[in-house]
Amino acid sequence: MQTRWNHRKALTMRMVMPASAIARGYRAQDERGMALIGVMLIMSLMLMLALAVTFTSLSDKSITSNFKNLTSGFYAAEAGVNNLHRLLRNERFVMASLPDPPRVAPGRATLNPNDFIAAAEKAFNTTESFPNNAAYRTKIKITDIRVPYPVGDNDPAHLAGRVKLINPLYPQLGQVEPYSVSYQLESVGEGIAGLNGAVTLVEEGVINFKLLVSAQGGGLRVGSFSEFALFLDRSDPYNPEGPFIYQGMGPGDRFSGRVHTNERFGFWTIADGSDAPTFRGHVSQSYQSASYYRHGAGMPPPPVDADSDVVGGVLVAPKFLAGFERGAAPIPPTGNAFDQARAVLDGGYALSAGPPTDGELHTALRAAGDLSTSLAEPKDPTSTTPTLAPGVYLPSDGETFSGSGIYVMGDVDEVVLSADPSGNRQVIKITQGKQTTTIVIDIDAGTTTVDAGNGTRTLRGVPKDRSIADKGSRSAASLYVRGDMASLHGPGRDAQGQPIPAIDSDFAGGYATGDPRHPVAGGSVTLTGDLTYETPVVDAAGNPINPNAQNVLGIFASGGNINIPSDGRAPDNLTVNASMAAFSLKDADGNSVMGPNGRPFGGRVRSDVLDFQGKPFRGNFNLVGGMQSSNWDNLGVYDGQFHGYLYRGKWDPRYDQGQSPPFYPGYVVDTGGPSGAPSVKAQTNSPVVLSYKRIYYGRGQTPVTR
Repeated sequence: MQTRWNHRKALTMRMVMPASAIARGYRAQDERGMALIGVMLIMSLMLMLALAVTFTSLSDKSITSNFKNLTSGFYAAEAGVNNLHRLLRNERFVMASLPDPPRVAPGRATLNPNDFIAAAEKAFNTTESFPNNAAYRTKIKITDIRVPYPVGDNDPAHLAGRVKLINPLYPQLGQVEPYSVSYQLESVGEGIAGLNGAVTLVEEGVINFKLLVSAQGGGLRVGSFSEFALFLDRSDPYNPEGPFIYQGMGPGDRFSGRVHTNERFGFWTIADGSDAPTFRGHVSQSYQSASYYRHGAGMPPPPVDADSDVVGGVLVAPKFLAGFERGAAPIPPTGNAFDQARAVLDGGYALSAGPPTDGELHTALRAAGDLSTSLAEPKDPTSTTPTLAPGVYLPSDGETFSGSGIYVMGDVDEVVLSADPSGNRQVIKITQGKQTTTIVIDIDAGTTTVDAGNGTRTLRGVPKDRSIADKGSRSAASLYVRGDMASLHGPGRDAQGQPIPAIDSDFAGGYATGDPRHPVAGGSVTLTGDLTYETPVVDAAGNPINPNAQNVLGIFASGGNINIPSDGRAPDNLTVNASMAAFSLKDADGNSVMGPNGRPFGGRVRSDVLDFQGKPFRGNFNLVGGMQSSNWDNLGVYDGQFHGYLYRGKWDPRYDQGQSPPFYPGYVVDTGGPSGAPSVKAQTNSPVVLSYKRIYYGRGQTPVTR
């Protein structure tokens, strides 16, 4: 019993343990559990942190490796594109498909499209590896090739793309064949050959070229300065005229088409190096070094043999989208395939025949106000100095229009060009003092109507271009002014502020000035209004449209300047559709005629910004075409703000197809080659880049139009 009691007692004591003791026991157990959980959480957190550090390190290493590989691949792909551009500018690209000696059929295209495509695509399938294990592979696809039509093709739609004899009267001189090739080139760059990091650059463009072909060999080469979006015989950025320390192509300037100087280009930007000039076509210069400058950097640094330069710690880097070639061969000195004054009489048939004599002028021309009466014979018919009285003259016998244009003796106050919206007619209004002469060329009717203020007279026929740029039945007139043209413009702007067309859709015009007797006093043209085509040839972005459009305009100042006034005589954001040339005169020894300031007179496309202080910013000078000159000059000035005009250029690709303005200045070069086997030479084979896109790891970006 005692034992049982002890047992019950012990049992009873456990059953009656106080509540505080039980709570303390549970609390101790909870604390141990919480501590265990806390330790586990801390260990888990440390593990996660360690994993994060490990993954970050591995990811950074992978990203860095991929970035380096991708960057290396990009540079390799760029190298491939540059190599393809070099091949595109090589004669072998054009003529690789021709046999040796070439087979030439007069009046017909020499290149066979299928052979050309096969040879080109084979030549461009290349691969190259670099010491850093990067590599590229390239290929090209010819998407279209436009071959010229035969000389005898009479389809009006083919006028712009025919084989053209250098001179119809002398077929032995050879022929010019215009071609246009659309291409898509692809360059795949790999950072490490065979691994990831591939970058593909896809570029689309057009290369236009001409073949000068002779069935009897020889060494004749013919060119037109309209082939250039910008041509400068002389360009010295360090020696500008006026109170300036530098001149060149600068902020906001945009050029399309081929650009060349026989000396050195200068490129500049504002102080921070932004908005550098951009070039969509091939750029070349004859000097090996180019000049770069930025506003506010003090005196310009010396030239360098590079595509860019760091000036005062800021990179000055123009955008050469189709390459910048230094040390290129000079373009032959300026000259003419025919004289513009003579072209009025014979339409350019007489190649390099020189200016007409006074006797030829008096025989072929009649005064616009008295077309029924022949001109009196001059005292010295053999003289090349005309003795015509001031006025407007036309090549006519009083019944028919027999020549190719209008001859104006003396200074002209105003010339207004307009496309008649009611018909296919070109209107030319010429004002000299109180006398205004209106000439209406009716292309459809084939008539020319003259109103000199004393009644109208209608002549049978319209002016025709019979030169190398023969347009068949298309009207092409030359307006030659022996003196200054103080104002040349179109009909103005409409209610929406848009230019009203000045050049009829089926009209081609060449407008030239010159006064060899007094070069310092005459030969300049001043543009005071918009001059636009009735049928546009480029869209707002500069892409070619209406390639068969016939309207084309050329403006040529021989011995003078083409002036673009910034004093308000011309509107803001002036728009001109034309190729414009201004060449200084040379003496018998080939030296430039000097002006009173000791510089060659004339030969400039310029704005009056020597006294720029107080003159406002006039917006853009929008040129669809090109400009060529003997000397570089300025359209605007920057002294912290702009004065005058900025240049905005869009290329007219028809100039690459031989459709230069009528009677436009050009050059004929005899290379001295002997007669013999047929010869073929290439001209103007520089690419114009239309678009490109980058593709990373097979994923393409949105195409970027250039």
